[in-house]
Amino acid sequence: MNRLPIRRMLCAVVVAAVVASTMPAGADEGEGEPTITFFGGGFGHGIGMSQYGALGRAEDGHTYDAILGAYYADTTLESVDGHGDFGEGTDDVDVLIDVRSQVAISVPYESGSPQPGWEVELLANGVALPDTATTPVSATYSSGQWSATADGSELCDARCTGVLSFRVIGGTHVVLEEFEDGPNVGNTAGGLTGHYMHGLMTLHPGALTAHCGGAESFCVIHADLDLQEYVNGIAEIPTSWPIEAQKAQAVAARSYAASAMIRRAGNDKPYDLFDSVQDQYYGGHGNVIAGSCGLWCDPGGGVDATDNEVVVSEGDVAETFYSSSNGGASVEPPDVWAGGTSRPYLVSIEDPYDHVAANPNRARGYTYTVDQVSSWLNAHEDPVTENGDQLHVGTVRSIEIDAPASGRVSFAAVTIVGTLKTTMVEDRRSGGQVIEGPYGYRFYAALREGCIADPTCDDPLSSTNFDILSILTFGDVEFTDYFYVPVLWLTTEGLTTGISEDEFGSDLSNTRGELATFIWRFVGEPDPEGPSGFVDIPAGAFYELAVAWMKEQDITTGISENEFDPLGTVTRAQAATFLWRFAGSPSSDAEHGFTDIDEAKYYAEAVRWMVEHDITTGTSPTTFDPDAVLTRAQIATFLWRLAGKPEAFAEGMELPPAMRVS
Repeated sequence: MNRLPIRRMLCAVVVAAVVASTMPAGADEGEGEPTITFFGGGFGHGIGMSQYGALGRAEDGHTYDAILGAYYADTTLESVDGHGDFGEGTDDVDVLIDVRSQVAISVPYESGSPQPGWEVELLANGVALPDTATTPVSATYSSGQWSATADGSELCDARCTGVLSFRVIGGTHVVLEEFEDGPNVGNTAGGLTGHYMHGLMTLHPGALTAHCGGAESFCVIHADLDLQEYVNGIAEIPTSWPIEAQKAQAVAARSYAASAMIRRAGNDKPYDLFDSVQDQYYGGHGNVIAGSCGLWCDPGGGVDATDNEVVVSEGDVAETFYSSSNGGASVEPPDVWAGGTSRPYLVSIEDPYDHVAANPNRARGYTYTVDQVSSWLNAHEDPVTENGDQLHVGTVRSIEIDAPASGRVSFAAVTIVGTLKTTMVEDRRSGGQVIEGPYGYRFYAALREGCIADPTCDDPLSSTNFDILSILTFGDVEFTDYFYVPVLWLTTEGLTTGISEDEFGSDLSNTRGELATFIWRFVGEPDPEGPSGFVDIPAGAFYELAVAWMKEQDITTGISENEFDPLGTVTRAQAATFLWRFAGSPSSDAEHGFTDIDEAKYYAEAVRWMVEHDITTGTSPTTFDPDAVLTRAQIATFLWRLAGKPEAFAEGMELPPAMRVS
């Protein structure tokens, strides 16, 4: 029997893996090809602030301090002064731009002409050399000696050993490139790194430290920056985003930099920060025309508006990780990095704002057939463990992922049941050693790699955020049954426990008491104000509170003034009426095309409403069978479809908590 799991969808931001059989188009009963849909999203590690989430919150009117407070729990905003070595006029931030064997300092071009007033002074070990340059300067290092040339002339002398520096005089910025005749000189935007710098550039030989390459390599460092200057060069989000999002990013970037520098104080590196994802993207101070401006080049932007503010937790500057998107839920460090250390302010939260329309990585679904998933897993050869065929399970029967609240699969326990074997995805190699334990990332990687290599698949997974929280265990519900996903949803949401531990009773008639209970549980089991007053409702019956609540809400009036008939069967017409009233009796004049619906009957508008919102397709294109007895499989399908249609409820109605989307 095929059994594959599902979890609910909240607020249309889904961090889950849903395994589904496709629904038939023409009838409420039928079969479909087994498919697996993984719901997930996000890009990056998902720890701390989501940049797209910050955008969504700013667009919704949140201030930057509220945005930061949402992503960094129980923190405050303070001045960086007094933390570590930071203070008025004492900042000294050195940023590693690259490790190279040749570098050029080029004159920026603006509107096709060199920037005027541009001049570079050279310093050898901090002492100024006599010659300056107004044309691009190229520098190399060999055998302990620097060579720096401009227009073919050598600017260095015997003093050019150790650290060589370039100081910009006059012009506002220069361009770091690889060669003096690099692309910027030809008036092409950018340079090898795209860094537009001002102030002091330092070249630190690899001969002096292992951190800067080999004997003829060197670190290129943008040096002696004030912390505010550094944050002004961060190139993380567009300047077109709302100012509150920019301010939140400025504080997060400043906090991360300050915390990193405090944490690394005393190390032997000639730089404090990396300019890349190892820390955060630093673009320097840009040429706006060339399109490489740092995030807050203009005065009055997010950096100036937050004026040295940092996020503080328990007296220390917080390590404010952030990423572009979290897929709908943030994660904690151990969910992403093996041995990652938890922080009290880095907690997993639901983040519906990450689903902002501008986010290309917001949560979405990726649907594959069971045959595709099975073949990808069976083809995967694990390159790092002795158990290279651990994913070779045959045809997939079930997948269970024990993931954290965020749904991050990286170090989750993934159990795959197949026709050949059951396996847990585990063990990885690090530093030549096999690290034992769950390693769900391999499962994700096998699916992604399989799709990329499969000419029939054009939609590879782009997120490691998805999980499965339950497995359907009813023996009378097959994976290929049209009602498989609806029954699994009912089970996951607690709307049903089946007629026994092992059976759902799919083909059995649905009783009025059961239907009342399904609807009551769908809405969260609210307490009725009093008893139903029906004489045929025994005290303590599983449907007692459900029927009383249904009567209070005018969803039912019973079969008479004093009787509800809880053990009586429900017709399809009665079920349509119950659900329509439950949704607030919204008006509908949709065309249904059913020839067996008498428009004068009490259920006519309810059926039109169900057709309008795709809750029913009838038993055929021309019949609804209003007097036919409703099966448990059919009501599961009706409820599941309604749970995905918030627009089906009357305007102003509060949606049930078990809705699949909001």
